[in-house]
Amino acid sequence: MKKISVIALLASLLIGCKTENIRLDEVREAISLEETKNILFTLASDDMKGRDSKSGGYAKAAGFVEDYFQKHNIQPFYPAYRDSLMTDSLWSYNVVGSIGKYDPNKKTVLIGAHLDHIGIKEQEGDSIFNGANDNATGSTAVLQIARFLSQKKWKQNVVVALFADEEKGLKGAYHLAERMKNENVDLAYMVNFEMLGITLTSGANQVYMTGYNLSDMADKMNAFSSNFVQFLPQAKEYNLFRRSDNYAFYEAFGVPAQTLSTFDFKNYGHYHKAGDEAEKMEVDNMNTVIGTAAYTIAKLLDEGVNIEMKEKEE
Repeated sequence: MKKISVIALLASLLIGCKTENIRLDEVREAISLEETKNILFTLASDDMKGRDSKSGGYAKAAGFVEDYFQKHNIQPFYPAYRDSLMTDSLWSYNVVGSIGKYDPNKKTVLIGAHLDHIGIKEQEGDSIFNGANDNATGSTAVLQIARFLSQKKWKQNVVVALFADEEKGLKGAYHLAERMKNENVDLAYMVNFEMLGITLTSGANQVYMTGYNLSDMADKMNAFSSNFVQFLPQAKEYNLFRRSDNYAFYEAFGVPAQTLSTFDFKNYGHYHKAGDEAEKMEVDNMNTVIGTAAYTIAKLLDEGVNIEMKEKEE
């Protein structure tokens, strides 16, 4: 009887350690085209007034995100999801959620995108800079990925953040990075999303990664989703690694913190222009990219993959 009890105990322990066995078809079904369109067109609508703090549109967009988190059981990482900061004498806040209960003794993976854009400018014609590609698309990706991840349990803490004031010098990301560092959050790595709405010139269902050679993140992702993450020479030429919210977390923590994007300077001519509208986005490919990213991140989490630095930024 004692031998049988030991065997039963071992079996129960093995069952308790069983992984989620993530399947790509499951993720594809969960990341629906209809939901992606709904989020994108909401965040990039004229009602959001270009998602700038001065116009009041950022607060409206942040309220939409907070409601979305609450609806899909994404817990507040800070009270009411808000990490508040002041930029140019205006209060704003990052929207920060947690997938499940946060455990300070565990490693943390951060998934983020900037929610803000540049607001309203006085000019002839369309004065609202809706920022569909920049960065309603990245924000849509974070919401869709968070909704999928919230349906499962993970060995790590998973924190999701929508950043304020990226357009004013990564202010929101720097504020959150410093706060998390001071709070002794054990950050393993950070994945940031920026401008996913137009198909990468090299092909469908592909992204490029900024700071490609600084870590093995691209290799680890491509092990699950072959050829998904590409190297873009212009990313290094234009120093894009320093120009999005990932950089604040790289500076604060010295861990892999990189951005995935499809805007390659050849495929879209409306960057920071009033013509950056939701109707111009190639939503079918965008939705496929979000699904692949969700699957890839879920596999990294499920298998406890360590992302490691390969070299320091020059």
